[in-house]
Amino acid sequence: MLTQLAIFLATLTLVMLFGYHIIIYLNARKHVSRLTSISKPSYNISNSLKCGLGLSIIVPTKGEPIELLVSATKAKAEALKASTLPKGEVLIISDDEEDYVKRLTHELEGYINEGLVRVVRRERPYGGRTGALDHGAKIAAHDYIMILDSDSKINEKSLSLLHSKICGSNSDVVVLPWTGYSLKSTRLAEALIFNTDTASFLLYKLRWAGGFFIFPLGSGTAIKKTVLRDVGYWGPNVIQDDIWLGTKLAAKGYKPDILPEGSVDVLVPSKIKSFRIQQSRWAYGASEILSRTLRKVMRSPFSLGVRLEMLLYMLQPSFSIPFTLAEILALVAAFMEPGWGILKALHSLSILISLGLAESIILTYAALHINIGKIVKSAHHKFTLVQVGRASAVYGVLFPILGVYSLLGLLRIKLSYRITPKAESEENLGKDLTPYVMAGISSAGVIASLLNGNVVTLLLMLIPLISNIYAIFRLK
Repeated sequence: MLTQLAIFLATLTLVMLFGYHIIIYLNARKHVSRLTSISKPSYNISNSLKCGLGLSIIVPTKGEPIELLVSATKAKAEALKASTLPKGEVLIISDDEEDYVKRLTHELEGYINEGLVRVVRRERPYGGRTGALDHGAKIAAHDYIMILDSDSKINEKSLSLLHSKICGSNSDVVVLPWTGYSLKSTRLAEALIFNTDTASFLLYKLRWAGGFFIFPLGSGTAIKKTVLRDVGYWGPNVIQDDIWLGTKLAAKGYKPDILPEGSVDVLVPSKIKSFRIQQSRWAYGASEILSRTLRKVMRSPFSLGVRLEMLLYMLQPSFSIPFTLAEILALVAAFMEPGWGILKALHSLSILISLGLAESIILTYAALHINIGKIVKSAHHKFTLVQVGRASAVYGVLFPILGVYSLLGLLRIKLSYRITPKAESEENLGKDLTPYVMAGISSAGVIASLLNGNVVTLLLMLIPLISNIYAIFRLK
């Protein structure tokens, strides 16, 4: 019984996660006219020159490497200066110590004197990151605000296209898709850049083409100040501020647009430990918000299909829960349910259906990703499969952890916000023991499966074991 339940839950994870992405892809292809417009701007930059709308780029920061913050802020200011925006500022809301802010102000003195940068220190940093966002939105000088992380970058073309869009269509909320970049070249960073670019295409451009609700991004969302005031800003101590803002917009009937040919460069982790911190926060935050806003989402003034898809989007981190349960059950079954040899497994209809369904959906997803790799990265299928394989390996390591954090979020157990280490903070991280611990647990399951003749649990235990061994030796 445990063996069959474990293989069912593992297959369910694949069906929910990969199946959801396949549905997005197929649904977008039904809307060919909108899909082809992704690379064809429908607005004219020259027309925006007569438009006086301005933009305040808000950068909430605490404990960030100051060299990285200074470099990225200068890049933002230069992009503003070179764009068609007639008015713009980079507004840094810092919750750091006074000495840090003094040094930051000194490093950015030239841009501050030009009126391109403002640095504001909150002496009483109430509400964490979202408290800083609320403070920045209330003192921003211009009609629209854009949220960017301290390490994010945006070019003048994207800002000019954004200016044209908000002037031409008067969009309330505009989301710019992500492209990844790294400060250090590692196999993990390379895989995460590829995954960031292709996932942004799938989960933003293709969802937009299919008519779904576009959730704001925590870095790269421009929103009209009056709209933000109408939804009551963010509020204090929200861990996953982008999903939270999306539910508030949906409840009021605002449907964000995207700037498909624009982009924001976001920094990806280059070590498993920093990626684990980032993904654990995302899994907890998104799940916690889902548990609080389920009714609000279902009562939003959109079609039933759009509302249901919103829930699937928010449920993505929770898809790791059945996988975590599958691994736990497989480990127990490896010790307690002997005799599941090849012949017995082949005579079990439930196991045959599960294995056949898992194989079919994996092959379909691989084909889908090869096509997206060609579209987004002009990548050869071999390169795409290598990057997908690397990403799958690291998620094989992290999925049980994400399952735990997702469950904690659904139960609304209080956790504190943890910043993803970057630059020298990431360099100073010690070795992550997670792959070693997970490899040890999986090895025990593999050995027990072999001794007790359970080929089903052997398969389920081999998957995380291979992922963790690969992570230890190839994703250091």
